[in-house]
Amino acid sequence: MIRMAMADSGNILAIRGKKLDRLTDLPINIIHQIQDCISVQDAAKMSFLSRAWRYIWASNPRLVFYTWVFTERLLSRTADVISTILFQHHGSVKTFLVDISLIHSSQHPVVDRWILFLSRNGLMDLSVLNEKSGNTPYKLPSYVYNVELEHLVLSNCIFRPPCSFRGFHKLRKIQLTQVSFELDVETSSLWMPSLETLKFIHCSGLRFLNIYAPKLLYLHLIRCGIDALNLGPFMVCSKLKMFGLVEQEVSLNRQDKTMIPTDILHSWPNLNRLILGKCFLKFFPSGTGVDCPPMRQLKGLHLTNYDFDSEDQMFALASILRNSPNLEMLSFHMLSQRKKDDMEVDENSSQKPDYGIQQLLNNLRILQITRFHGSRAELLFIKFILASVPLLQKAILLVETSVCESLSLKISKEPLSHSSSCHLYPLFDLATGVEAPLYQSIG
Repeated sequence: MIRMAMADSGNILAIRGKKLDRLTDLPINIIHQIQDCISVQDAAKMSFLSRAWRYIWASNPRLVFYTWVFTERLLSRTADVISTILFQHHGSVKTFLVDISLIHSSQHPVVDRWILFLSRNGLMDLSVLNEKSGNTPYKLPSYVYNVELEHLVLSNCIFRPPCSFRGFHKLRKIQLTQVSFELDVETSSLWMPSLETLKFIHCSGLRFLNIYAPKLLYLHLIRCGIDALNLGPFMVCSKLKMFGLVEQEVSLNRQDKTMIPTDILHSWPNLNRLILGKCFLKFFPSGTGVDCPPMRQLKGLHLTNYDFDSEDQMFALASILRNSPNLEMLSFHMLSQRKKDDMEVDENSSQKPDYGIQQLLNNLRILQITRFHGSRAELLFIKFILASVPLLQKAILLVETSVCESLSLKISKEPLSHSSSCHLYPLFDLATGVEAPLYQSIG
């Protein structure tokens, strides 16, 4: 009996031990996925959970170093900590994201050594963030241009490739913010046959840049000095689905057809989303002249810094709508400031404006206005939409932070209170992160 009891207890212990060892038996790719959800430091601490896990953190092919993952005690030693972790790593590093905002420019050679190490270890996805205001731009080392990258994200960097550079042949996605291009004639034309997404934000030095990307699907250019940018090579991108072009100002005297939207849009028959800044609306017909090209595939239209009081902009909008019969979403990002006399809400107004586009929005499902002020022109347009669009499902109005609560109450009375599809929401102040007063949801 005693022997049987001892045998049973031994079996129980063995079973329990096997259950406890299930962590060790997890596939290594699952362990890496768990580590991807936590900081590198916490991933290293996981080595205490199992003897077999002791060095698994050092083989994770994805390394991410945001500044917020470092404790205050380690902030001054950010470069040293990253170097220690990186050079203890074994195996390939497929993804490397590093925020160098807190690393002084005198330590940029250390960052160069990281990229040299990574260039020999199968790197495919590289992100170098240098976003702190006033930081010295980081100049990419020459050997980064020899890496067969698939994704590239840069901020506040200098892009100066060697003369032998002809483009990233495997690159599928590139997002550059505040990147300065220093190009020679030899490096001004880049061949990127796999590129699908291209996004430039506040970049400079693009005058001579020519990117040839026949598979491009998404092209977004935000305030890159458009008068100096050549869009000619992109006109052959017949597969393009999304095009965004936002600038502060563009000269009307420009004769280059590759910069006039009404000419560019002819080249993209598959375009289904269009984002335009107000300065480009001036190129569209203002009641007379040649209309914009047909855009039967267009599903979404977003206009930035829009002004409903501008007749030219309303004519341009009508011109686009006339040629976009399948539009489902219409979005406006309004001017940040309005005239004071235009902010007085006439609650008894029964005026029904005629924009000449009554039959052009039969498929519209969603209307969104960001920086909604509740001006007469805005309210009249909302009233028009609610009365003229048969399939509208939702109208979302994101209220500008400067709008006082008393004005918001007036806005909510007419015409919004009579529609269950129209909702008034507060808008976060992107500069301070503070939410506007919480206005009631209508409907």
